[in-house]
Amino acid sequence: MVDIISLKPELLQLLPPETSAGIVTLITILKALGLIFIIYFSFQITNIILNIKRNKRIKIMERKINSIESKLDKLLKNKEKK
Repeated sequence: MVDIISLKPELLQLLPPETSAGIVTLITILKALGLIFIIYFSFQITNIILNIKRNKRIKIMERKINSIESKLDKLLKNKEKK
């Protein structure tokens, strides 16, 4: 099997300068896009983790609010009876 990576410089030398410059530019752009994708992907994973933690806190707060509401309802019912 032929190793493409080792043939890469030789293939670029066989092509006309305009074409090889375009290919090098394309490779550079693809590398930059790959780096941007990796950064975006890691940002999204971090965002998912933080959202999960935030949702857990919100659920805890919701339970506490429901508890407080039920206690207030009981107090108001007792106050109305008097």
